[in-house]
Amino acid sequence: MTPDQLNENYEKLKEQRAPWETLWHEIGTYVCPRRQYGLGGTITPSTEKESRLYDTTAGRAADTLANGQLAWMSPMETAWFAFEPPDNVKDEAAKRYLAECSSITRKKLSGSNFYTSIHEFYLDRGVFGTACLFIEPGRKFPLNVQYWPVGSYVIDIDFEGNVDTVYREHEFTLRALVDEFGLAALSDKLQKLWLEAKQPQTKVKIVCSIFPRKERDQTKIDSKNMPWACIHWELETKHIVRETGYEEMPVFVSRYLEWGSIFGSFYGWSPSFMALPEARQVNFLQKMMDALAEKMAFPPMLAPDELEGEIDPNANGVTYFSSDLVNRLPRPLQENQRYDIGLQRVQERQGAIDKAFHVDLFNMFATLEKQMTAREVAAREQEKLIQFSPTFARLTTELFTPAMQRIFAIGLRKGWYGEVPESLVQPLDGQRNFVQPPNIEYTSRIALALRSLPAMAYYRTIERVGMLAPMVPEVLDLYDFDKAEKETALADGVPPEYINQEERVSEIREARAAAAQQAQQMEQAAAAAKAASDLGNVPQNSPVGQALRGANKMTTTPGMPAI
Repeated sequence: MTPDQLNENYEKLKEQRAPWETLWHEIGTYVCPRRQYGLGGTITPSTEKESRLYDTTAGRAADTLANGQLAWMSPMETAWFAFEPPDNVKDEAAKRYLAECSSITRKKLSGSNFYTSIHEFYLDRGVFGTACLFIEPGRKFPLNVQYWPVGSYVIDIDFEGNVDTVYREHEFTLRALVDEFGLAALSDKLQKLWLEAKQPQTKVKIVCSIFPRKERDQTKIDSKNMPWACIHWELETKHIVRETGYEEMPVFVSRYLEWGSIFGSFYGWSPSFMALPEARQVNFLQKMMDALAEKMAFPPMLAPDELEGEIDPNANGVTYFSSDLVNRLPRPLQENQRYDIGLQRVQERQGAIDKAFHVDLFNMFATLEKQMTAREVAAREQEKLIQFSPTFARLTTELFTPAMQRIFAIGLRKGWYGEVPESLVQPLDGQRNFVQPPNIEYTSRIALALRSLPAMAYYRTIERVGMLAPMVPEVLDLYDFDKAEKETALADGVPPEYINQEERVSEIREARAAAAQQAQQMEQAAAAAKAASDLGNVPQNSPVGQALRGANKMTTTPGMPAI
């Protein structure tokens, strides 16, 4: 794309974004006032916007949603994902290799800025409905993960509705541009400012455009022939500063939910859109409640004109009046004001805001007893989990899975994982091979709780069968308990390596059957020996002895001695 084409495309995408900016500004005002920089605001620290708020329920609810997602979906302290072999790979070597890759990757994430950036990502996604994360190999850290503020970028989608184009506008100082790109890469105008005007702190707007590269030489692996193009250019002069590329899409845009209009495939809907009317109302109500409380504490008074300037409103103040004014004492202008009614209306709206942001769900996870299982969580809070499930599914497909596969590919190129098993390597063409991307298994608290919801039917069935089986044992034949127990254990978070493979289960059962058969044979031999011993003690001339001898003669086979 030429510089003019880049600029024209960027301007058209900004026009498509324009209807959302007004909504984002209002949401920022009531829900997240500090999120104004990406929307054209100022980066100067100030509490001016917060001073307009009389109620911060929406802001606290948005923080709870973001904090809860970080703590219960991608916690730094515990394993929340694992690489699994692709569907066509079954060998144990690949499974052990990917398990080791999972452990290494978790350490690399902890040693980078991944968790601080993804927390900001969660906040934008819950507040504005759209969030953007950029991942590339780091210089100081294993990974460089950047959160891009909403409003600082525009997006475009492919035919299937996936975000495949991102333009981000950012402002740098001239000194930072020279350090990053080199003076020779900048336009003549900026070079003059650097060399002649000596203005290193001049602010310059740079646009970074990332999109699929349609025309490239696939036999080359240099930066200008990679599948994804990355072009930095000066917004004012349209001068291209640098053109490079990526092996995978480095930018991940996730929408909380789709808006459902013509713009729905571009930018997303968030709980803030539902909570915004309540946030406006509760802010107004709190303002009125403050005024009401002040009037109740310091009520306006009615007093005869003779007492003008004579009434002392202070604590323990004394007002002197003539006995002729006994029936005309000062009194409050309004009485019986119902503060409780206003408080009830405030609490109703605060509860609606908390519900929109799933505060009850994350408070539930925070207050449940540590020994409580995912099954018990699902049983108690099934409705809350079902409400959260759609956005979790979208987050998995738009962020977690592609981001983890991108990080896995970065780790392969940087040599984090060592030698790759042959089963994971597939031919790309006649000369090159590629490593298959792994499947991703999620084991966070939210993922396990959602995954355990279908298992609730199994638990109910087991309880019912347990009562029925003593009366009708044949009912047990209806169920494959091996498969059901394995799937339920995995849904409850039991590590797969704790569960024996089918071959091992067969060996255990065959050994148990052989041991049982041997024990039975030993019991039979012991019984026979005891019978023989008892026979030797029976008198030969007794009726019993004669009967036993006759029975032995009848059961003796040729060539075998009688007992």
